[in-house]
Amino acid sequence: MEKLNILRHLIMSRYRRFKSRAQLLNWQQQQISKHLDWVTQHSLFYQAFRGKSLAEFPLMSKSLMMEHFNQLNTRQLDRDQLFDCALRAEQERDFSRSICGDVTVGLSSGTSGQRGLFLASQTERHYWAGYILGRLLPSLWAPQRIALLLRANSPLYQTVQRGHIRFHYVDLTQPLDQWMAELTAFDPTLLVGSAQALQLCAQEHRTLSPKLVVSGAEVLTPSDRALLATKFKCPIHEIYQCTEGFLACTQRDGIMRWNEDIVHIEPHWLTPDKTHFSPIITDFRRRTQPIIRYQLDDVIAVVDEQSDKCNGTQCAENQLEIAHSSPVVFQAIGSIAGRTGDLLKLPGDNNTSVVVLSDLIYRTISLISDEPLDYRISQINKDCIQIESDQRHEHIAKALQQLFKQLHVDVSQVHFEYRPRPQWQPLTKQRRVVNQWLS
Repeated sequence: MEKLNILRHLIMSRYRRFKSRAQLLNWQQQQISKHLDWVTQHSLFYQAFRGKSLAEFPLMSKSLMMEHFNQLNTRQLDRDQLFDCALRAEQERDFSRSICGDVTVGLSSGTSGQRGLFLASQTERHYWAGYILGRLLPSLWAPQRIALLLRANSPLYQTVQRGHIRFHYVDLTQPLDQWMAELTAFDPTLLVGSAQALQLCAQEHRTLSPKLVVSGAEVLTPSDRALLATKFKCPIHEIYQCTEGFLACTQRDGIMRWNEDIVHIEPHWLTPDKTHFSPIITDFRRRTQPIIRYQLDDVIAVVDEQSDKCNGTQCAENQLEIAHSSPVVFQAIGSIAGRTGDLLKLPGDNNTSVVVLSDLIYRTISLISDEPLDYRISQINKDCIQIESDQRHEHIAKALQQLFKQLHVDVSQVHFEYRPRPQWQPLTKQRRVVNQWLS
């Protein structure tokens, strides 16, 4: 029965078709309406909103969710007990202990300063497993060996350990030589991990030849993508998954798109010309821990409509399947450009303050060298930028100065400090642009 449930969700994820965006949005609204009706009957926190439209529900944040966790979840589970359970499982590296009844308990990484809880029932685990496999697998029929380079394992990832699909959890807390040897012996066809863990793997491996590499959990900059493509010589895809849900992924046309058949996205615009926003998400499939109008602190760049089309090798590889599908109706993502807390804020002309978006910095640095650069750009006070890199400090500084001038930063007030390249740790998130001054 479990295997059939996963297979059913996999088929829906991969083959559900919408003839137009209007049809998708109409269907989505029906799903949201049913979901809100159920949640308001089962969550004490949301009872007062029964019968109201989605727009009338309050905005949710991590701090608000943790404060009202006991009333918000629909299983009457206690936040403190769940935290103890998840922490013990993580500390003892025994993730089978992170299950409470039929509910899997996990912890977020805490990059924003506060660790959050996420819950998934057995039904939700089956849905997640089928959905993500339907989205990511290059083929449904060929045997797949999927390696997960993760800070912490979870029973969630073991849900699909079935038949011709095998998973291998790479414990990044173990010595590098140990987990690289295990990974080499496993010989994955799919390699999934954070941008940082994948870069480390690319630099250390000798014989791995995955058919697909999938990056998630961290920003994948153009330089990072170039390194992975050069080392692995296969398509590089992305997933946008966090505590709050499986939000987006590279689709079979090679373009990263929102998973709008499971999540609804509202933009909170960060720029007057609407080029960047923070997403407000509603996951209308999650019931144990409702995610309704949850505002993330991520920065999303809007895609250039002219680039929202199938092209290149990835398109050619999927040409046959795409040719028989309905028109693509899910909205595309330009890029995941970092966190709102890491936007640089520099002195501008006429005593103004200028916000510098992280993706502009990624793009600028990617253009100064044919070779991938390892770097970190940090604002350490109002007028000081620290450049960490083993090479091209002056080239990076000059490129940033040119970018700042274009954005009307008063560059006469900005000075640079140089440091050796950053020492990354696989257990902490890689952030190439950091605002230490305002953090």
